[in-house]
Amino acid sequence: MTKSEVLAFVQSVKPHEFEEAVMLRWLDELEKKIMFEIHDRFARGESFQGTSADKLSVPPPYDKVYWTYLVSMIELVQGTPETYEFANGVFKEAYGEYARHVQRRGGFGKRRTLR
Repeated sequence: MTKSEVLAFVQSVKPHEFEEAVMLRWLDELEKKIMFEIHDRFARGESFQGTSADKLSVPPPYDKVYWTYLVSMIELVQGTPETYEFANGVFKEAYGEYARHVQRRGGFGKRRTLR
């Protein structure tokens, strides 16, 4: 998935007035979070595939982590506490699914669990 695809999808499902630069900054922050919290912790012997100019690192079907994160951030700024909690819960589930996927691929099996 590319950054452009994520931004277009989010605009179609959750119309907003944020500048593209803000959305791109949030995506970059998420990429760094994924690199440090997931890949540095679970991917032994695998190097983190950083982003090119537009390409994001998380592969399908786990790439929903990007649009769920942006929707969550939009709700944090513009929504109510209830809508943010819901959107953030959806993001956390997507993030956890990807982290568990990387953990399994790293050969850890059930020895470690995510919190």
